[in-house]
Amino acid sequence: MEHINFSKNWNNKLDCEAFTTLRMPNERYKTGQVFEITLNEESKGCATLVAITYINLEDITEYIARLDTGCSAEDCKNLIRDIYPKADFTQQRLAYLLFVKSKDN
Repeated sequence: MEHINFSKNWNNKLDCEAFTTLRMPNERYKTGQVFEITLNEESKGCATLVAITYINLEDITEYIARLDTGCSAEDCKNLIRDIYPKADFTQQRLAYLLFVKSKDN
């Protein structure tokens, strides 16, 4: 089973039944794929990737930023730049992933 690790429970989203994350695109992200969700390598259960949208960094809205990270849009963009310092966001898009936790979590 694939896994996706979080270093922080941004906006307490990992405690919700559905949550999003902004990541660099990766071929392992496929709708229908089940992932073990971990927070600093500690299991938070399993979730299914139900939708993927690709967006430009500059298209992160206040809605996306606040729900995903709890930060303002500008702070969220800066956070992503810090996480991916080598990325050229004039060329690189982000994968905006929507997960739904498995019922038995």
